Amino acid sequence: MSHSPIYAHVVLPLPVNGYTYAVPLHLQEKVQVGSLVQVPLGKTKHYLGIVSALQKEAPQGVQCKAVMQVVSAYPMVTAQQLQLWNWMASYYCCTLGDVFKAAIPTLLQHDTYKPKQVVYVKLVGDEAAAKNAQQRVLLQRYQQLSMPMVAAGAEGDVQEPVLKSELLEGCSLSAFQTLVKHGVLVCYEQESTRLVALEQQQTWPTLTSNQQEALQQMNNLFQQRDIVLLHGVTSSGKTEIYLQKIQETLQKGQQVLYLVPEIALTAQLEQRLSRVLGNKMVAYHSGITDNQRAEIYLNLLQNKQIQVVLGTRSAVFLPFQQLGLVIIDEEHEPSYKQYEPAPRYHAKNATLMMAQMVGAKCLLGSATPSVESYYWAQQDKYGYVSLTQRYGNALLPRIEVIDRQDAFRKNRMKDMFSWFLVEKMTEVLEAGQQIILFQNRRGFSSYVECPQCNYIPKCQHCDVSLTYHKKLDKLVCHYCGYSIPVPQKCPSCGAEGVKDRGFGTEKILEALQKHFPQVQAERLDIDVTHTRAQYEGVLNRFASGQTQILVGTQMVAKGLDFDNVGLVGILNADNMMNFPDFRAAERAFQLMLQVSGRAGRRGKQGWVVLQTAQPNHYLIPAVMEHNTEVFYQNELQERYDCEFPPFVRLIEVQVKHKELAVASNVARQMASALAVEANVSVLGPNNALISRVQNLYVKQFLVKIKGNNQAVRMRLMQLAAQYKKQHSTLQIVMDVDPM
Repeated sequence: MSHSPIYAHVVLPLPVNGYTYAVPLHLQEKVQVGSLVQVPLGKTKHYLGIVSALQKEAPQGVQCKAVMQVVSAYPMVTAQQLQLWNWMASYYCCTLGDVFKAAIPTLLQHDTYKPKQVVYVKLVGDEAAAKNAQQRVLLQRYQQLSMPMVAAGAEGDVQEPVLKSELLEGCSLSAFQTLVKHGVLVCYEQESTRLVALEQQQTWPTLTSNQQEALQQMNNLFQQRDIVLLHGVTSSGKTEIYLQKIQETLQKGQQVLYLVPEIALTAQLEQRLSRVLGNKMVAYHSGITDNQRAEIYLNLLQNKQIQVVLGTRSAVFLPFQQLGLVIIDEEHEPSYKQYEPAPRYHAKNATLMMAQMVGAKCLLGSATPSVESYYWAQQDKYGYVSLTQRYGNALLPRIEVIDRQDAFRKNRMKDMFSWFLVEKMTEVLEAGQQIILFQNRRGFSSYVECPQCNYIPKCQHCDVSLTYHKKLDKLVCHYCGYSIPVPQKCPSCGAEGVKDRGFGTEKILEALQKHFPQVQAERLDIDVTHTRAQYEGVLNRFASGQTQILVGTQMVAKGLDFDNVGLVGILNADNMMNFPDFRAAERAFQLMLQVSGRAGRRGKQGWVVLQTAQPNHYLIPAVMEHNTEVFYQNELQERYDCEFPPFVRLIEVQVKHKELAVASNVARQMASALAVEANVSVLGPNNALISRVQNLYVKQFLVKIKGNNQAVRMRLMQLAAQYKKQHSTLQIVMDVDPM
């Protein structure tokens, strides 16, 4: 019997697209597209990789090494997943190896995952063989734990399996071992789950008439389109509509992917969903263990019981078999963007592409949709449904704008609080309600400065000022982690002491303790919530009323639902509006509306006090009036005039090197080579916003592309490969659709 030669293209967990290997005769029947195989690389190394394609001819002029073994009994990656991998590598200017490393759980990449095994006990001998009281007690406990249950349609009783660990609770180990030795009891292993057992406690929620109308509009639109944008004001009940769509999808025998932008938002949602879904739902994010990630992946690959996945961006890589619906909540959030390492993908865009490949419907939800999504809805590419009323007819909060400069001039500021804000905080606290204060900067102050010579301490490795953290009594770089003690004398002129400038969440908390010493206040930012348990602890104390004031960064603006918040204070809107980025206005508008929406979600109308030095900025009245239409029309016109998304596509290229001249020359040559391409314009190169990070000089340029010009991406990758060969330590970062 003769066999034709077969060659396998294998994707490896390395920044390459993979290599072609010969498949030995004895492995040809085992190798499939998607198989996990072991292959050699170089003289001594070997790796596990995924077979992405099979072919009958060897690459021309290449001596192919042989596949060593097939590791998986079945394909570890589906054909649809490989289709997504290829698209991501092509679109996001990275390699298939980059995608492989992001897509497959670590334990499966290394074939080190072991299913959890638990030991059960079965009675097989005569109970009369028990020789003493301890053995009789143990057998009595066995009978209690194995109480029979009547199975529908079964003949006779069905005995409950008994866990060894449960049987031995309060019983003698030596008695157990004796009964096993004499054949009265027998032990056996069975595969178990590492996933948290969830019980379904509630029925599906009933929709209000407004929600029901929105759902009907949505279903009608899904008859003609695959993507629908649900634009609902804060606290309008979007989650209840999501649940209704989930129920409809499950009734069709299909699966659901429910994406949220970051792990912080999964805690409250996980509780709400588990009450109606039980073990049909799992959460998939960086907070679960490696073993749990691998188990969820394999469960979906083998099409077992999981029907709904609540996940962050990496959930797009899971091997769904019957995906019918994708929900992308808070679709405007920049947290859906992966920055480091490659692939630098946007989970929303990748998920939309994945859903298109498998024929699933996509529901985008937000109180403040991204400018791009709003535009595509206006262009009729997306269906559009608007929810303008809050759940239970709750009123939108009343927003009061305070001119910070005017308040300073009139001596009407108390630390970072205006007199009006202090007055409102006092009223709300006396009424037994809670407060959220928002400042999009952590730490104690923005920086410290010498009052004599204006010297500002900077990071030794990055071109950025150090942030003062009072609790640590240190100046810290938020880019590389470098820190130094606060200088007692100015390093430049020798003057005594330095003064802190600006303020962050830590300084706000100190000021609150001065103005409201009897009130319990806490911070919610990355400095105090390193783990999910710490994050949930802060939220639980606020939800229970133990904490009256919550001070936070943008973490307090996203998706949190508290009943008793009567006031939200936005302490400094200007640092958001004045950021040097074409999306600054969009992000400021979204953050201000989102955090405002935390006030007055139940009962009477809440208050928002918005402090700014620019009360006449066009964003401020748009926020005050909750007027999204005015904002989007202004923003779209400006984007059109200046050629920014959604009217062009962007690729930001950063060139990094320890020598400034090398970074500058390479950036200039690459930019010049791309500028001659059709339908392309290049801005730069120039210094990055932080021009030196971790001792590397950073030059950047921006590529604007009209249309989806794949040739430009290919040219860019060719140039990057060419220059990295010339300079071994050169780093070139290509960020497609930068956020």
